[in-house]
Amino acid sequence: MHPLLLLLILLSAIPDTMAAPVVKELLVDRYGATAPSAQIFNGINLLGALAAVPLLLAVRRTWGSRAVLIAASLVDAVLLAVMALPLGIAWTLALRCLEGVTDVLVFAALFDIVRGRSAGRLGVGLGIASSPLLIGLGLGAVLGGVVVRQAAGVGSAMWLFGVSAALSAAVGVLAWRWRQIDSYPRAHVRASADAPFSGSSTERMWPPLAMAFSDRATGGLLTGTLPIALAQVLGYSPMIRGLLVGLPLLLMALGTGPSGWLCDCMGAKRIRVAAGLCYAAAFALLPFASVSPTALGLVMLVVGVSASGLFASSVSLAALAGPSSVTLGAFRAAGDLGFLSGTILSVLLLTSLGGNEPNFSDYSAVLIVFAAFHLMTTTVTALAMWSGLRTQS
Repeated sequence: MHPLLLLLILLSAIPDTMAAPVVKELLVDRYGATAPSAQIFNGINLLGALAAVPLLLAVRRTWGSRAVLIAASLVDAVLLAVMALPLGIAWTLALRCLEGVTDVLVFAALFDIVRGRSAGRLGVGLGIASSPLLIGLGLGAVLGGVVVRQAAGVGSAMWLFGVSAALSAAVGVLAWRWRQIDSYPRAHVRASADAPFSGSSTERMWPPLAMAFSDRATGGLLTGTLPIALAQVLGYSPMIRGLLVGLPLLLMALGTGPSGWLCDCMGAKRIRVAAGLCYAAAFALLPFASVSPTALGLVMLVVGVSASGLFASSVSLAALAGPSSVTLGAFRAAGDLGFLSGTILSVLLLTSLGGNEPNFSDYSAVLIVFAAFHLMTTTVTALAMWSGLRTQS
């Protein structure tokens, strides 16, 4: 894997999360927006991601991945730079939605290039490429807080969106300068026994899309709702909360490469099913382990390791399902929609169970419901892929 390609993936991921932890300063303090409006900012770009899939269908016939990457990165930079202007809450939200389109185009183009340069080791290539993606998302959240803290006041929005725009522009410029990025001999990916299953394009695509949706839905609960429960119900300190939530994210980022290697050796389907079963079981154990930081840390370790297997296997299956840029874009959009849906559903469930002050049993019930949903998704997609294998034989 070329180091510059990994750098492009890292730089493209950082702006995605820079604004997330500081929406209060960006919208509430700046425009006097309400708290719900500020929260919409964090999710509305995920809705925009859905519009990227038909756009990919339109451009992939005439544009190469490098051309899509350059154009999408530069447009993304412009959108981020314009958001630094005093536009008001409505126009800022509209631009944020449009930026979700360019995010997906950049992701699809970069991972299509990774797919083409992975030769016969698709799992390893996609797994290694996923590490800088996940690390970049984590760095973005940290960097956003640092930038706003250093540039206190109304001017902090100018600095945050300015840095985000500069990073996106750097991706486009580097891709433009690196002319060989899209000329590497592309790997021949055939419909093999490791593809989701035989049939129409829709039949091949839906299993990895369902996987992405369920993975990100539970991930939204893990990173958004669980920390609140640890703070308000169990009284864990900020440092303990940070360690417990950060552990699985770190393990996931570091484990995607080895998990991709296992996908190449054992098959992405087998890794997906095994990781899915471990992940659902660990998720269901979270309420019972949360009374002890040590026990909860051990369960979070299993969550992180299994999550790395989930991501590496599902993105491999998505790359095998059809035209790569389209399926990878749909994969990203399905995951974004899952994250948004999981966040909203967890809030609705908690409110219906415990009102404005949910207790430990309410949080436990929601965790178990999401674990059951993920187990159901693993079971349904596994049966569909197994049925496809029987059809091929």
